[in-house]
Formats: sequence, structure tokens, C-alpha cells
Amino acid sequence: MNKRRKREEGFSLIEILIAMVILGIMLMTLISVFIYGYNVLSRTRQVALATQICQEEVERIRNLDFASILTMGTTFTNDKLPSLSNGQGILALESSVGDDIKKLTVSVTWTYRGQTLRKDIVTLITKLGVNKK
Repeated sequence: MNKRRKREEGFSLIEILIAMVILGIMLMTLISVFIYGYNVLSRTRQVALATQICQEEVERIRNLDFASILTMGTTFTNDKLPSLSNGQGILALESSVGDDIKKLTVSVTWTYRGQTLRKDIVTLITKLGVNKK
């Protein structure tokens, strides 16, 4: 009886191998979740930065007089654009309802993992300015 008890104590090689396989699968899953989370966080930071750049440009343009807005170019620069890979600022001014109202689209494009991403902010600009009647 003593011999039998000694054999039953401890783990067999098969039990240890099964435990190692289960632990390996769990670690691989956990590592892939961390990598996915890091990628999502990285992309979210870039989208937030692009949004901030667009908003700053919209606010800068809103402070200009209407005649200056009509003569703007189709691109803009910002100190934060180089933080985005191949970051470019694009402006598009379109006629809207009439000559006194223009539709302004401020866009930032950049490259993320081989994809070209774009963030747009659209606003209307009037000849009278913001909040004026």
C-alpha cells in the first residue's frame, strides 16, 4: 500500500504537458489582446490629434474677415502635422446658399499602417461672421 500512495502523489508528465499547453494558449491569447489594444490606442491617438489640428484651423479661419477667407489656398500647415505620418492639411471652400455663406471643409490626411486616413470638419462661414446678426 505504501508503494501505491507514493506513485499517486505528485503530477505525471502528461499532466504537466497538458498544463503547459493550456498555459501557452492562454498566454498567446493574452499577448494578442495586448497587441490589438496597443494598435487601437495608437490609432485613436492619431485620430484625436487630427481632430485637434482641424479644430484649431477652423478657429483660426473663423477669426479672419470674409474677404481673407475667400482668398485662402487649398492647404494649410500646423506645427502638429509632422506628428502624423505623411500628415497634410487640406482646405475646401464651396458656395452654399448664396454669396454671403460659404461651406468650409477642413481636412487632415495621414498614413497609418499603409492606409490613408482622413478627418474632416465642416462648418459654414457667413459674411457677417460668427454670432452676428
